[in-house]
Parts: sequence; C-alpha cells; structure tokens
Amino acid sequence: MKHRYLRTGQVPDESELLEEFPEIGRMELDEGVAEFDSIVPDWRGGDTVCSSGK
Repeated sequence: MKHRYLRTGQVPDESELLEEFPEIGRMELDEGVAEFDSIVPDWRGGDTVCSSGK
C-alpha cells in the first residue's frame, strides 16, 4: 500500500491486495492496513477503500 501510494497517490483496494498477496491471511492484511493508516492517517478520505474496518 505504501509503495503504491508514494508512487501514484492511489491506494489499492482490498481485492487488489488479495490478488497481489494471495497467501496473506486476514489478520496480516488488517495489520498492514492499520500500519499504513498510522503512516498516512487521511488516506481514506470520504471513500471506503478497505472493508476491514481499520
């Protein structure tokens, strides 16, 4: 998420993350989203990008 955001200003959605990392578990995905959220707190704006709720 961080690399794409820094390169393009866009955040991948949940389906893109799962496609890129098919072996990742829900807990690990949620942790990654939470970590990204701590680095870039306004990334969600008005849109829901990831349905993890974090």
